[in-house]
Amino acid sequence: MKKIEEQLESIEEVLSLVIRKNASIENLIQTAAESQNKTLADTLIDIKKDLKQHSSSQNLETYLSEIKQAVASVPKTPEVQHHHHFDLQSKGFIISAALLLLSTAISVAVAISNYNESSRLQESDIKYRIARQLSPVFTAKADSIYYKDPHQAELETQKREAHELTVKEAEGMLKQRQTEAKEAHDFLKKLKKE
Repeated sequence: MKKIEEQLESIEEVLSLVIRKNASIENLIQTAAESQNKTLADTLIDIKKDLKQHSSSQNLETYLSEIKQAVASVPKTPEVQHHHHFDLQSKGFIISAALLLLSTAISVAVAISNYNESSRLQESDIKYRIARQLSPVFTAKADSIYYKDPHQAELETQKREAHELTVKEAEGMLKQRQTEAKEAHDFLKKLKKE
């Protein structure tokens, strides 16, 4: 987290330096354009004064050619493009956007989890309704035991499930041992015959 913060701070420093340089470049461009416009305006004013003083047609043609040359020599002002960028003031915007994104992701995860849990509960509901239809007496007894003491019913169910699992494991081991004993007995018979 500290690395990220240090990187953000270094990026912010670089951005602030770029912003300052960009602003100074824009000021230089604007100053140059203003000085050129002022020079052109002063030249036009001088030409107008000269035109008023010299009204002859020959002088007029000379002045017009000078005006055309002056206008042609004035460079076109470059277009200043403003690029949107992040600076120190937009740090709050970035943090709030990240928080909104994170909260949206968490909300979607919770919604998916709730949907999965709802599906699981619907399956259990269907299974219970089937059991109620197949054996209403048994499910009524299970309901009465559960509603008397839900915690004790859960413990008793876990105890019975563990006992059933132990019995199944013992039966499996018995079958395995019987199979092994039968194989050993067959092997013994085979050895005796030889």
